[in-house]
Amino acid sequence: MAMLYPDSGLAIDPATQSCELEACLELGRLDGSVAMCPPSVRQLLALRSLRNLLVSALAGEGHEFTEHRFHAWFAGLATLSDEPALGKRDPRAICETILTEFGHSSWQELADIAPRFKRALLAPVALWGVGGSSDTDHIDIRTIVDGAHGLVNQLPPSPHPLADLRELHVSLGESLLFAPSEPHYQTVMLGPRSVTVERHAPPSPRWAVEMVWGERWQRSGNLSVALPFPGLIRADAVNTIGSIDPSDRCAARGMIAMALRDVTHRLRQNIVDAGAACERIKALQAGRRASSRAPALIELLDGFGPLRSSQIEILLDATRLGVRAILSGLLDSGIVARTKLSGVWLFGTTLPTHQLYPVSCDASGGFAFSPAAIGEYDASMADIDRLLARYERGAADTD
Repeated sequence: MAMLYPDSGLAIDPATQSCELEACLELGRLDGSVAMCPPSVRQLLALRSLRNLLVSALAGEGHEFTEHRFHAWFAGLATLSDEPALGKRDPRAICETILTEFGHSSWQELADIAPRFKRALLAPVALWGVGGSSDTDHIDIRTIVDGAHGLVNQLPPSPHPLADLRELHVSLGESLLFAPSEPHYQTVMLGPRSVTVERHAPPSPRWAVEMVWGERWQRSGNLSVALPFPGLIRADAVNTIGSIDPSDRCAARGMIAMALRDVTHRLRQNIVDAGAACERIKALQAGRRASSRAPALIELLDGFGPLRSSQIEILLDATRLGVRAILSGLLDSGIVARTKLSGVWLFGTTLPTHQLYPVSCDASGGFAFSPAAIGEYDASMADIDRLLARYERGAADTD
């Protein structure tokens, strides 16, 4: 029998109802996992969250690139893409604005690292952007972020996270700034003839709302830390949540719940990965002097990705000779490897690593978990339990 939700008057099918329950459960588990994280794990989680949001924002703006190309671009050694950037917002301006915003985050670990990464951003400035210049793009992107804050802050308070997300999707669909973009037509003159051409508007900058959404849930008590939520907003749900057709609105509810479930599950997996990485880094430190900066460098490369030595100097607040000495030891031990690009070395960790955050989480299909997904989920929960138990035993021994 379908369940009637009083907030919408919609008859919700069992699959959607189940997905909504799973999404709320995942959100609660995420908050519990973050709250129990030791400082070292939270630091590594902040590094990964910062990079994932940068990648998601650039991809959401229509830039096409690979993981290797992103790090080469961030280090100032290549353009972000071989594709023409005309009509797209300047990627450097996007990253600078995001890093400035993160510098004011209520999540202390994220607020601490963002200004250093802004100084370490060596990416080339675009000769033109959607506004015609990089300066114009800076103003445009700042307007987008301010608009995201305004849209989120005007939403009515809601104790239920899914109801909150539904209100957000409705507001996005009504927003001139964030509603999914549509192509427009322009008449151009080719000699004596006029030709109508289709112009594609810049993609909807939903990444800005996903960047600030965690602050809202942190203030409302749904989260203990203001995590960024790349991939939380579904364009198809924005398009259908305000439909007059009840079946469309019901489908939108399912999409919203699915997005929340998948995003929170990925974030919890990030915590598991960060915890395992911290254990590896701690093991590598055995036998080294306590004042060594090597663990901080390994953490930096594992959390963010390959960097050049001049960036490492900024991020570690270390001298050139100091960084060179640390890198030399890590290269000799095989913990760090290097790749030359445009005559400059990029240094990256050889520890088991993670992949770039998947750009899009829009998916079609049912809500049922596959056996493989259930197995992965159970294994992740077991990893978290073992990790937390290990830290609790360590804390008890210290006491």
